[in-house]
Amino acid sequence: MPEIRERMNLYLTKPLADKLRRLIPPHKRMRFVEEVLARELCRKKLKETLDKSYRAWIDEDHPDMMTGEDIDRWIEEVAKRSSAIGRRNGGGMGDYLLDTYI
Repeated sequence: MPEIRERMNLYLTKPLADKLRRLIPPHKRMRFVEEVLARELCRKKLKETLDKSYRAWIDEDHPDMMTGEDIDRWIEEVAKRSSAIGRRNGGGMGDYLLDTYI
């Protein structure tokens, strides 16, 4: 099913509008602007998420996860537990992680 489109009027600076006209053919401009806008909105959302989560993980709070081997061991333990739980409940590792850690 096609997405519903909504008309928006946007004002661009003259140099930017001229560059858009020069580089993008008329029949491709709407799609180009839509793709660029979607990409930049994703980048903005990612940056906001990263800014909010900055320092969420503090090494001192997790002395058991200081090396790659520590992390590998934790992943193996979680995988074993989730496999056992998944077999009992019909769920998988993702369900176990969501239920346990989120």
